[in-house]
Amino acid sequence: MTRRSMLQLFLFSALVVSLVANVFLLGFVARTADQLPAASILPENPGRAYPAEVRAEFRKLLRENRTRTRASIADLRRARDAVTTALQAEPLETAEVEQAMQEVRRATGELQRLMQEFLVDAVRRSRGAE
Repeated sequence: MTRRSMLQLFLFSALVVSLVANVFLLGFVARTADQLPAASILPENPGRAYPAEVRAEFRKLLRENRTRTRASIADLRRARDAVTTALQAEPLETAEVEQAMQEVRRATGELQRLMQEFLVDAVRRSRGAE
């Protein structure tokens, strides 16, 4: 066996060992991800809390109310852009920043109310009580 073929065999073996180790490491991480301390502060997927029928009705309501939903999201984006603009102003006007942040809170609340309204309607529809 030549020196080059031995080097190739060594590199190939190292690659295989590395690949196997990575597969086991990924499996370990996937299995224990929910037990990691940092994972405990991350929110769960809120959709998992609801049955498939409710999630399907919710998606249907979002499609049916696409214009209303997009308008609410656009309102929130405008409010967030206003905060960015107010924070970049020279000189900084604290009152304008506070007003812009208040507008973000209002727009966020409106979007949340809309989504909660859709959720209640989705539950009602999935139970057949329209």
